[in-house]
Amino acid sequence: MKPLRTLKAILSGALLLCVFCTAASAQNITIPAENLKKALDDYIRQSGIQLIYNVDDVAGVTSREIRGVPARAALDRMLAGTGIAASRDKSGAVIISRAAVRHAEAMPDAQTAESVVVTGTRILDDTQFSPPVTTVTARELMRLTPSSLPDGLNKLPIFAPAQTSNSTTSGANGRGFRPNGNFLDLRGLGPNRTLILEDGRRVPATFYDGSVDTNTLPQMLVQRVEVVTGGASAVYGSDAVTGVVNFILDRHFDGFKAVAQAGISQHGDAGSFRLGIAGGQDVLDRGHVIWSLEVYNRDAITDQAARPYGDLGAAIVGSGSAAVPFQLVTGIRKSDAGFGGLATSGPFAGQQFLKGGVLAPFNAGSPTPTGGAAIGGDGGIVHNEYLLPVINTAQGFGRFDYNLTPSLNGYVQASYALTRTYEANQIIFNTPSAYPVTIYSGNAFLSPSQQAMLTNTGTDFFTLNRFDDELSRRLAMKYRTAALAVTAGLEGTAFGAFHWDAYYTHGDTRTELSTPGNVNAERFYAAIDAVRDPAGGAIVCRATLVTPGAFPGCVPLNLFGPSAPSTDAIAYVEGTTSWTARNTLDDFGANVSGTVFENWAGPVKMAVGGEYRLQGLDLTTSVPDQAFNARNLRVGGPAGTIVPPGNLKWFKETLSAAKGANSVEEVDVELSLPLLRGLPLMEYVALSAAYRFTDYSTSGPTNSWKLGLEWLMLDELRLRAARSQDIRAPTLFDLFQAPLISSSGINDPLTNTSGSVNTSQAGNPALKPEVAHNTTAGLVYNPAWLRDFSISLDYFHINIDNAIGNVTGNNPITQNLCLASGGASPLCNLIVRPISYNDTSPANFPLQFLQLKENLARTYSEGIDVEANYQADLAAWDGELRGALRLRLLWTHQSIFKTQTLPGTLVTDAAGTAQTPVDRLTFTASYGLDDFTLDVLERFQSSFRQNANQTLVFAIPDVRAYYQTDIGLSYSFTAAGEGLTGFLDVSNLFNVQGGVFQTPGYTGSPGLNYPVGPGADLIGRYFTIGLRLDPG
Repeated sequence: MKPLRTLKAILSGALLLCVFCTAASAQNITIPAENLKKALDDYIRQSGIQLIYNVDDVAGVTSREIRGVPARAALDRMLAGTGIAASRDKSGAVIISRAAVRHAEAMPDAQTAESVVVTGTRILDDTQFSPPVTTVTARELMRLTPSSLPDGLNKLPIFAPAQTSNSTTSGANGRGFRPNGNFLDLRGLGPNRTLILEDGRRVPATFYDGSVDTNTLPQMLVQRVEVVTGGASAVYGSDAVTGVVNFILDRHFDGFKAVAQAGISQHGDAGSFRLGIAGGQDVLDRGHVIWSLEVYNRDAITDQAARPYGDLGAAIVGSGSAAVPFQLVTGIRKSDAGFGGLATSGPFAGQQFLKGGVLAPFNAGSPTPTGGAAIGGDGGIVHNEYLLPVINTAQGFGRFDYNLTPSLNGYVQASYALTRTYEANQIIFNTPSAYPVTIYSGNAFLSPSQQAMLTNTGTDFFTLNRFDDELSRRLAMKYRTAALAVTAGLEGTAFGAFHWDAYYTHGDTRTELSTPGNVNAERFYAAIDAVRDPAGGAIVCRATLVTPGAFPGCVPLNLFGPSAPSTDAIAYVEGTTSWTARNTLDDFGANVSGTVFENWAGPVKMAVGGEYRLQGLDLTTSVPDQAFNARNLRVGGPAGTIVPPGNLKWFKETLSAAKGANSVEEVDVELSLPLLRGLPLMEYVALSAAYRFTDYSTSGPTNSWKLGLEWLMLDELRLRAARSQDIRAPTLFDLFQAPLISSSGINDPLTNTSGSVNTSQAGNPALKPEVAHNTTAGLVYNPAWLRDFSISLDYFHINIDNAIGNVTGNNPITQNLCLASGGASPLCNLIVRPISYNDTSPANFPLQFLQLKENLARTYSEGIDVEANYQADLAAWDGELRGALRLRLLWTHQSIFKTQTLPGTLVTDAAGTAQTPVDRLTFTASYGLDDFTLDVLERFQSSFRQNANQTLVFAIPDVRAYYQTDIGLSYSFTAAGEGLTGFLDVSNLFNVQGGVFQTPGYTGSPGLNYPVGPGADLIGRYFTIGLRLDPG
């Protein structure tokens, strides 16, 4: 019955609007001859028709007077003789543009929230009620980033350093793997708090955590991208905490366009190509069809040593105290593990196994303040790591529109995208903290003299630390995402001033990760315990004699010396683990908007809408249980049966299953209320308000709202401010993740006892939506004294008091908070004990830890965004100069980004760290002359601190600032009657490397990550050459 109630609410709102429709129908337009910008704004207010225009195009132009003219004819009459024309926008708006000379068409469109009229609201109006909006065209993005539109967006400073397949570390998936796509992240608060839209509709999730890979969108037909940099949940729904990214398609594209390009780095690697075609035409008299096909491929960089920092062996050592500060050192080796195996106990202690199993002294290198890390020596280091993965994307899109009547349009569209990434890494080593190896006397691969030494000294076993260069030599990570989305809808107008639409979207996305080369720990321990078969003397796995049938096909594994493991033994211990996540979405929505009446200051406008969503997640895994089953294996200790803490079934962590669904019902209302008009210093003052009621089947009802004020003091100066409450719902994975078991060693503060405890990580069905409060305030200045210049400045403030975060019982902070409460804290439920907290005996040692997601974290961030634009015809400066110049500056200053994981715990500040440098700036300059265009992009990120925890001490506290320059040159010409553009793009023109940076705290894996921050380019100087055919 709930969907029925939602439908009733939608229809009731629509009926309420229709009551007012009769007063607003067939409105005639009256506008005096005046500045064209003001005339266009007056036209919008009187007609309710959305206009999009560039302020620079209409500057200095005077409109013609119109009196009592119907809306459609009024616009043409007002523009007659001005050199400005109106054309229907493919998203349903009207574009006002100047007839452009050829080189101007090739220039990037320097559009901002003020210079282009864009709606950040469902009310058909200008920008006066929207939060700050940055608008960029597809042409602008592709001109200096030809790989993809999302790659271009990630160069804007409003986005945090990229969560993409080009990242240096794990990101959106959080599983220790590099992200498998392009996940846009406004402000650095996470992709899950940035809502992705296509033509104003929610894009179905592509990953199990609810995030969207924007590489799956139909990029050939994107006309522009609008980024709302403020809370927008009241308008668009859940997840719009930091803002909205809306990809607007060229729905009425007419003609044919294509692109073909190829790229290569200066090192001769990372080769790429992109091929795309798109078309559109009128069909069946009143119909229109558009379609596109595109493929992109980039080869991997298979060895990070191909770049300057690839063999540095950089690591952070020390304790982070004033006495022993963290310091960055290079040449680090793992001093407690050798490539052929280092004996750490028994008569061979301190010796390593060389080729052929020969023992030799081990050079541990020069010690550092961190145990296990040394400079130089014979220790192990990760090498031949993939720097970047292979990326393949393919997209197909089609849409059919049909005008059923002059005021009613129906449409259906479908898209399918396939993305793949592939990379391989070396991750396997054996130390006391990670799959330790115990070699027992009688091992068949020991030489006779080595066995005699064990016998003569009465040694039953010794421990061996080994950097397994052969095992999992190429642990592959193969991602595959297939995304299908189908939408059908109706849209139309009523009574001349009302617009309505209704739609249905079905999304079905499958993401798979397979990891060939993962090592099965149970088979590994069975294989390394090699003995002689008493029946014939052959070398066999001991397990085949002790527990026949438990490990069929076991092949003995020789660990003594580099390259000692046989191919058959490696094949036995390695295997493929995988998981598949299927996201489904069924989304029904309807909206009505228009002018309900006019007051003393202008038209009062309202929009009502409703939405009903069904969301499902089905995540299956090849490893439903990661618990290690010893089955009489000798895995450590004198008795050989002690399972080392942390041992799981597979060396590389897998993902647990999840299955669940929920439904969401929403109704929303918006109001645009003019307050004052035409007064001194109050050219126009208006109030906006929005409210959305949301009811989740899993967590119940919640709401979001927004209040905004727009104040046009003068034609040159506009002030704006907004306050909103926004929400992010827990994802289905947050709610329904099945338990995942892991093991770790602890020192229990209650019983003062050490031991190994299993941790069960699972979803939490009791999670509630996050509630954020956003504040924005700013101004837009278009000075009359400097024609063609505009600047905007906006302050932002985001506060989340109940952020969703992981809380685990094996965290010392959790344990101490529980003890301080005497066992009364809810956190104590994460620590399962056999007796009450009054008992401090060893008998009360924890039985199990739980790890859950809870609404306990706090996040707070603030800063400012600045955007400035200037364009000029150089001939106006000096009659001897030629060409057109456009300049654009985007700057984000994010001064605070504080997080507290649990109440009463340390507050960290990520502002000014690698995650979110305080200052991020992008500057573009374009010069056009006849058929040539030169574009330059300069990107800057300020220096950043080594860590968000400011109590830690570093010998060198900051990593240097980063600059990158991209340059593009294009030439337009005609061939066979077709307009073509040839282009050359050089990314990272000066081949700049980021400052050396590693994650603080020695990870035990020197060489694992390329040592730069996430915002730095990894490829180096990169060349792209191509050809475009585009009738526009």
